[in-house]
Order: sequence, then structure tokens, then C-alpha cells
Amino acid sequence: MAKIWKMGISPDKFIADTQDLTNEELGVYFRLLCYAWKKEAYLPKDHERLKRIGQGCNDKSLNYLLETFFDENEKGYYCKAQKEEFDWVVEKSGKATESANRRWDKTQSEGISNRNANYSNSYNYKEIDNVFENIWSKLKVKRGTKSNALKIYRKIHDKIKDDLLVDKYNSKCTSVTDKQYIPHFSTWLNSEGWTEELVSDQKDNFQIDKKDPMRNLSLWKKGIRTLSDYDEDIKKAYKQGKLTNEDIKRLNITI
Repeated sequence: MAKIWKMGISPDKFIADTQDLTNEELGVYFRLLCYAWKKEAYLPKDHERLKRIGQGCNDKSLNYLLETFFDENEKGYYCKAQKEEFDWVVEKSGKATESANRRWDKTQSEGISNRNANYSNSYNYKEIDNVFENIWSKLKVKRGTKSNALKIYRKIHDKIKDDLLVDKYNSKCTSVTDKQYIPHFSTWLNSEGWTEELVSDQKDNFQIDKKDPMRNLSLWKKGIRTLSDYDEDIKKAYKQGKLTNEDIKRLNITI
């Protein structure tokens, strides 16, 4: 028989039923209930054993407890309320076990059928992981943890070809000027970053020429430079005579 671990007690009813008991009698009564629960809700008819269960309680206290709280049949002494609860728990536990076994058998049967039906189309994690190792080794920038990226790759590995995946991420890395803004590989995979159309791709598609490095010449003459201006371009403008020494000084450029 399966073990029944929990014994339910209603605090209000327990306190109400035991108001006339001394602390010692209350302790003995509780020990008897706990022992009975472990023995299918029955106590033995051996009074000497019952006194040992009650930690040496006297005959008077034991007899009072048995007469007040327990009934007797061929199996021994039992508390009616506890016996009813025990039988209910056993019945419920048995039904739960049967239900669990049926679900387990059904799941196992369906799992075997599905594995057999889909075996030819299934992917082996070991094969997927090996492909990922190759992809990881080809990344120009390895942002984020490898383990997180692998978890995401296992989910999306069939959405894009491996070589294209590498090319797209490396292009993303190249397109970002500040490396701290390069997304973690796992985040990029999860958001399907390969579907993003990069600015560099758009320029290639529409054949847009690069910006004129001297486009901010008028600003340089006023001593103003932008984040997109490079020292080399400013120096080149000076050598071509487009900027004066005063302009260079205001721009804080060393020639």
C-alpha cells in the first residue's frame, strides 16, 4: 500500500473536543492519533503497548481516552472521524494513481508513435550543436554567451541557411560604428535579425554615392565640427587651401 503522508486535523474541532484534557492527556491523545494514522487508522488492543505509545501514561488516562475518543472492532481501536478521513484519502490517492498511470501510458504510446512517424524529419541535437560550433567560429564579433546563443539557434536553425546567417550577422557588426551597440548573437537570433535591411545594403541596392567629406567646410570655417567629421578630411581641406591657420586653430587640429 502507498504511504499516506499527511494527516489532516481541524484545529477548531480538536481544541473543542479536548478542552477537558490535561496537557499530559492531550499529548498522549495526539500520539495515539499519529500512531493510528501510520497503521491504517487503527490502534492495537494491547494496553501495555498503548501505554508505551503514550510514553508511559497511566491506565486511568489511557482508559478515559479510549472510551471518549475511540471505538473498537476486530481490528482494534479507531477514531471514527480519523478512520473516515483515512479511507477518503486512500480512495482519492488510488484514483489519482490510476489517472496518472493512464496519462503516462497514453503519453508514452503517443510519444513512441510520433517518434516513429517523424524519425526521418527529426533533427539530432548533436548535429545541430556541431553546426552551431562552425557558425560561432566564423563570427567577427562574439557578443553575449555562447550557451544562450546555442539555445536560441536550436529553435531557429531551420529558418535560414548557415552561411547566410554568418554573413548577415557579420554585416550587422560591420555596419555598427560603436561596438557596444552590436547586439548579442542570441538576441539577434531571437529577433530574427537577419531579416533587417541594413543601411549599407540599401546603399548598395540603390547605388547611393558616399557623402562628400568636405560637405561641412562652411562649418569648419566657423570653428564648428560634427561627430561625422574626421581629422584627416579637415587636414586635407587645409592642404588644399580651403581652410586657414585660424580655422585650424579654432577646430583644435594639429597640423
